[in-house]
Amino acid sequence: MARRWLFYLALNVLVSAATMLGVLYWWDRSHQSTAIAVPSLTPLPAGYTTPLATALPSRTPRVYVVQSGDTLGKIAEKFGLDVDELAAINNIQDPNVLAPGMQLVIPAGVQTEQPVSSNPTITPQDGEAFPWPVIDSVLSAGVLGNEAVKIVNPGPNATLTGWRLRAPGGAEYEFKDFSLVAQGAVLIHTAEGIDTSIDLYWDLKEPVWHSGDEVQLLDALGNVRSVFFIP
Repeated sequence: MARRWLFYLALNVLVSAATMLGVLYWWDRSHQSTAIAVPSLTPLPAGYTTPLATALPSRTPRVYVVQSGDTLGKIAEKFGLDVDELAAINNIQDPNVLAPGMQLVIPAGVQTEQPVSSNPTITPQDGEAFPWPVIDSVLSAGVLGNEAVKIVNPGPNATLTGWRLRAPGGAEYEFKDFSLVAQGAVLIHTAEGIDTSIDLYWDLKEPVWHSGDEVQLLDALGNVRSVFFIP
């Protein structure tokens, strides 16, 4: 009796194992033969770019510091913008209210329109040493500790005694007894300091220059010799 019971038990185990192997075999075959559906990519229409591509800026916006006498219309015209667009970008509710020193964001890619100076430079006269010193650049405009005007002399030695740098508001720096050697350069710093042959100091407590300003270099007779527009 015990032998017969063991026989049937062993038979039952073999049948169960065979059944399980068969199920696994057919399950594996059915999954290998099933194709995985891959969605095809539809080509984008010509001229279309993804939102991500259009959202990435290619340039950094710049900042314009409002000057005395500025209006939103004048600033918008200078940078080729619409007044409403400029107001919206800077969250300005009343376009008629602007205060000197306010900082306006100018969108990236906008080019500065260089204004035409109302003080044209003079032409060299016969026998006059030329070229004379000119304004080369303005460094760190608006930052008192670093702000400076660079003047270069592409011509022969030049005496600048009595010459002046003039800011839009009328503030002027006057050169004392100073000469600029041929091919030389000098920095006129707004802050306090000790004058040298290559660095002169205005000794002011606040910055003078701002983006959009016109810087004038006048000779001792008041003639405008050079004009530079701060970008």
